[in-house]
Amino acid sequence: MAPNIAIIGAGPTGLTAAIELKRRGIIPSLFEARNCLGGQWAYEVLTDEPVDVRDPQSQSVYSAMYPKLRANLPKRAMQISDYKLPEELELFPGRVQVLDYIDATAKAAGISNLIEFNTPVQHIEKAGDGWRVTTEGTQRIFTHVIVATGKDSYPNIAKIDGLESFEGSVTHSQSYRLPNLYEGKRVALIGACVSSEDISLDLSPHAEQVYICGTFPPNGHKCYVRDGLYGQSLNISQHDRPARVEGKNIYLQNGEVLYDVDAIILCTGYIYDFPFLKGSLNDIELSGCSIGPLYLNMFYPSDPTLIFLGLPRFTVHFASIQLQSVYCAKILSGELELPPIEEIKAEVANGGCVLQKDPANLEEYHNSVFECFARLSDMTGEPHLDWKGFLNTLNDHKRHYQQDYRQYPFTYDLKE
Repeated sequence: MAPNIAIIGAGPTGLTAAIELKRRGIIPSLFEARNCLGGQWAYEVLTDEPVDVRDPQSQSVYSAMYPKLRANLPKRAMQISDYKLPEELELFPGRVQVLDYIDATAKAAGISNLIEFNTPVQHIEKAGDGWRVTTEGTQRIFTHVIVATGKDSYPNIAKIDGLESFEGSVTHSQSYRLPNLYEGKRVALIGACVSSEDISLDLSPHAEQVYICGTFPPNGHKCYVRDGLYGQSLNISQHDRPARVEGKNIYLQNGEVLYDVDAIILCTGYIYDFPFLKGSLNDIELSGCSIGPLYLNMFYPSDPTLIFLGLPRFTVHFASIQLQSVYCAKILSGELELPPIEEIKAEVANGGCVLQKDPANLEEYHNSVFECFARLSDMTGEPHLDWKGFLNTLNDHKRHYQQDYRQYPFTYDLKE
């Protein structure tokens, strides 16, 4: 009997999985909580009032897009399956261009009409040999469930002494939208990663002062170490991590004090969470900065008919979900077979799941991620593209041009 498959989420991950399944004659059902596809790339309008993370009644936010956001990877790394991005797009396309491409790809692949919009999944639980998927007013049974809700939905709220009583706004980068809301203000960005790098540059023409507070290792996924002031208004500076907050002052770990700060934006990344699975799985961790273990970072070891896609961090995301989706589609179509459950459990017990590793040790994390790339390429017969070399070369490009890296040509031969 052909598998009956539910895909939770209609962003690039769910779309890629659906494309590969449909190519093998399997027509999945996609559930999307919002009224549009695109996942994070679908812009969400927010009110002008800051979404303060200290307010338990503050609204939930689906997308971290802001108007001027552009991809931080070249368009070759943004490709879904074999649907190429238009040649006329910028090398580092903007959010609207990426969303238009995702929408066009879904239509060209015949996936759009498979998506049930405005249908948030409330609960998933085991039901006999299958899985019961509950949405508002409905329950349906599927043989397999693919969770494609992403890794960047639930903000990681930093624990900083005194943050609760800070006398300004405390928001997360997920809800950052318009720099003019910070006109003439002194803004502290907590965290030294991609979001703080880009948001600081967006704020520079508007804010009085922009402080980036964090750890600055010299690698391509963090802010680059810079001396003095920079940005369009020469008002961005880099500082140590915060130790505590008192009133409107931020006391840093090296003893420096940032006085009279008006707003704090937490650029501290995200945690994993799958609220619709609460109470259903008791033998793996499903919430926090690290989760699992999952076999090949995808399959629930006790019952691999439950699959998670797109969870490894700090990688070439579209390439990762492509390899994962091809492997899953070949498993579900019968082209390949999973090892016996005993072998799956033995492997994950040996610590091979990337999702349980600490991303702060980026070199080890990267090595594990790209080892999995190679393994999936071996098992699926997909080309061994040198994505690790691509990323390393891109990081050199970013280090060289820093805040202007998107304005300069970047080429790399993705040799096998």
